[in-house]
Amino acid sequence: MDNRDDVIPHNLLALKGDEFFKWVKQFGGEMLCEILKIQLMDSVEINLNKSPNNYRYSKSIEQFALSSYTLGGKMTYQFVRLNLSPALPSVQTLNKLLSNDDLKINEAQFHFDKLQEYLNQIKVNYAFGAEDCTGVIRRINYDQTTNSFVGFITPLVNGIPIYKYYPTNSFDKLESWFSSTEKSSLLNILMIQPLPSPNNSTIPSAFLLSGYGVINTVKTLFDLTISVKWSCLYLKPKQLLLFFQDPIHLVTKWRNRLLSSTAQLRFGQQYISIEHLIDIIENSSYCKLDHGLTRSDLSPKDRQNFSSCVKITSDDMLSILAAGDDTYGTFVYLYLLKKSISAYVEKTTKINERKWIHFWDRIEN
Repeated sequence: MDNRDDVIPHNLLALKGDEFFKWVKQFGGEMLCEILKIQLMDSVEINLNKSPNNYRYSKSIEQFALSSYTLGGKMTYQFVRLNLSPALPSVQTLNKLLSNDDLKINEAQFHFDKLQEYLNQIKVNYAFGAEDCTGVIRRINYDQTTNSFVGFITPLVNGIPIYKYYPTNSFDKLESWFSSTEKSSLLNILMIQPLPSPNNSTIPSAFLLSGYGVINTVKTLFDLTISVKWSCLYLKPKQLLLFFQDPIHLVTKWRNRLLSSTAQLRFGQQYISIEHLIDIIENSSYCKLDHGLTRSDLSPKDRQNFSSCVKITSDDMLSILAAGDDTYGTFVYLYLLKKSISAYVEKTTKINERKWIHFWDRIEN
């Protein structure tokens, strides 16, 4: 077996005491190791004279344990707790905490009240929403708290999922669902990201508004009520499907177009070509300190290479391109890419600047 520090040893479950913390330090870093030690000492002090079935934990330790259980999974949490049994709650205790109404999330239920409480708590007035899907294993589960079955596709009415659509006490009804209703192959989630004020450097945690099972063939139409003042949006009142790019994909696709071997790009009479960047890299008049690029930054194989987008739009590279007689088209192309990064990706860009920076630069050029 490889002896690198990032390889899990075969005797991992047998590690105890100092050996366990030594491995945690190597694998997760010194900060994680110190956090676990502090949690151990605090909990041991609280539970020193109590029997194991009467252990009590502070709110912060419960939150730490829930985060570890959620992010790492059951097996990872149980392994960590083998060495920290007095410090961390048992899995049974965590399940009781998760069954609390404030923490439990039911399929297709929207938590607007909890969202409002959260925004008030962190003193934030603005937020944006995002929706995404991820693949899940097709299976049906019974939810005892709602007396309904989870795992079938959730019907939509005007684009809104129906909450508790599958409750029944009839075996015949359940049998008909299994024979006629598809199981969900995707989990659709709606997230809300609060936007802090300019004076607050801490980014608040995202809020899970709702989640429900779907398939990738939903054909429900939904209406868009658009203000007549929004003349920049060319959308029909009824849309079958909409696609919104996330910022990283937006800028990497712009880069990938430049790297394409078949695309022919022009700006007026000027050609836009990756060869201009290659010529600069291979030109002996320039060194890497002048442009900061290597040939690997121009490889089309890594289609999600965001760091390459940043490098090819550096101020130094743009200055070199702007000074060339036949590279101005490539300069404009990469300049627009740089402004796209500023408008959609850069966290330091203020909100009131984002909506204009991208479009005004196009007008100016």
